[in-house]
Amino acid sequence: MATLTALGAAFFFGSAHILVRYGLSTGSPTTAITFNIMTMGTVLLAVMGPWADWTQASAPAVGWFMLAGAVAPLTTQFLFYEAISRVGVARASPLRNTSPLFAGLLAVAWLGEQWTVALASGTVMIILGATVLGMRDRQALTAFRKRDLLFAIGASVLGGVASPIRKFGYSMLTSVPLAICLTLMGSLCGLLLYMVVGHGYRDVRVNRGTVLWFGLSGVVTSCGITAYMLSLSLGDVVLVDPLIATTPLFSVTFTHLLLKDQERVTSKAVIGALLICAGGVVLTAF
Repeated sequence: MATLTALGAAFFFGSAHILVRYGLSTGSPTTAITFNIMTMGTVLLAVMGPWADWTQASAPAVGWFMLAGAVAPLTTQFLFYEAISRVGVARASPLRNTSPLFAGLLAVAWLGEQWTVALASGTVMIILGATVLGMRDRQALTAFRKRDLLFAIGASVLGGVASPIRKFGYSMLTSVPLAICLTLMGSLCGLLLYMVVGHGYRDVRVNRGTVLWFGLSGVVTSCGITAYMLSLSLGDVVLVDPLIATTPLFSVTFTHLLLKDQERVTSKAVIGALLICAGGVVLTAF
């Protein structure tokens, strides 16, 4: 069950990346994160709130899940959307999804999880595939500076930190709807702080394109977060996060089908996607 829900989350996340790419043609990364987080907060709190067991909301559990929400999706998405606007989906998505390396190391060191040979091999293959996809390719349409890749790598590191935090939080509560609500509350509080203290509202652009594409992205990402949180409650970080890292497979496929005029899927992209697929097979079959 954890495997299927994790792969479902990867599908939704990959789909959302394409919607964000469309939206960035009419708005800024700050606009993207604002609409995305507000949409997710509205949808998930309305849907999950009535199902959440609020009696389990102890102060430590609330603190850990809200902290995780401020880290991811809020901060990671801000960095990731900036990366998409600079280097494109086909490079940003794979680099963002090297997070299993950081998540696995922290889960083993902090939570006492075990890295088997199969899990380690699958993780390495997925990360290698993501690295190949992130390499500069002269055949690609999107020009970029190497330092622009740091936005995607930063999102990857923070994403890897957030997963063990959530897994630790699950030791304090069992209600997945509650965990989802607390996560989005953390993201919303962080967004509000950024808007007021950091004057982020100055970069928000409201037009038909931003409302449509970023709003749709928020809805699709809501499905991905729900599937991800469920899979994390059922399985270990060292299994779930590498499967989430198959997101680039869907991102690259959708990029080839829907973004031909903006990005080109090259041979390196295909090789990277195949390595990611092989890593997913190793993780789930052994």
